[in-house]
Amino acid sequence: MPLIFIANAILALYGIFKKKYIYLIGVIVFFLFNSFFYQFSRTTNVETKDSISLLTYNVRSFSQVLYASKSNQSPFTEIEKFINSLSPDILVFQESSYKESKKIKDYPYRFIGYKENSEKSLLTIFSKYPIVNKGYVDFPNSKNDAIYADIKIQQDTIRVYNTHLQSYVISPYIIANRFSGFNYWENLNNTITKQVEQANLIKDHANKSNKKTIITGDFNATPYSLPYRKLKKGFNDSFITNGNGIGKTYAHRRYPLRLDYFLYDDQFKVLSHDNFNLKLSDHEPIFVKFKIKQL
Repeated sequence: MPLIFIANAILALYGIFKKKYIYLIGVIVFFLFNSFFYQFSRTTNVETKDSISLLTYNVRSFSQVLYASKSNQSPFTEIEKFINSLSPDILVFQESSYKESKKIKDYPYRFIGYKENSEKSLLTIFSKYPIVNKGYVDFPNSKNDAIYADIKIQQDTIRVYNTHLQSYVISPYIIANRFSGFNYWENLNNTITKQVEQANLIKDHANKSNKKTIITGDFNATPYSLPYRKLKKGFNDSFITNGNGIGKTYAHRRYPLRLDYFLYDDQFKVLSHDNFNLKLSDHEPIFVKFKIKQL
């Protein structure tokens, strides 16, 4: 979408120079019908009383080889230092590691979504508040999955979904060495189809609950995709309401993408949204502070 906008902006400048104003239509349509990919500086609500913080992060099993080769510290150690510096109340990992998850400190309540005899990518939720209920939203025929935890915060119980939608096979090395006769476009179509099905499963599950709900995690989908739009329907996006810049959480060949999200219903008020550039995983974390609205 940024490339499409730039192309239309160049065309619009050409139209102004040549006095052919029909060339402005692309930019006009973009502003009328598309969410902007860049958030200009938002006023961040700095109130902290009774605020709750959540960090969501695809940690790539704490094994970012590119980073580890440049540091004497393990990726887990560096990620742990980062977590301790923020001390979020709720900590959500995608592509977690059972062994390393057991080492996470200062979180008395935890849901390590490990299943025996399962090849599912591990999801975890850690909380400083009591987890009173937890469960899975199983994705059929996929190594990806979603889990949820009902977390009691004072007089409220909120539901947090940790979501990891279907992953793409985009690495030329993986394609060349693991998949013979790989069809890129077929893979793309199958992945998006699965993501839509998985998004529907999560929303159907959430709609059956009367809890105040947050859907967060790695969607493997851009803000212009159908899976994202299905998950966002009836929800707010913390980056759109409180973010700045392009909100990059993943870079494919240095092209910035926003694939990780914090979606919330109208029972919450987001105070701040922060992005990071740690390079400790192939994804980057997002850190959100919010409050529960009182009736």
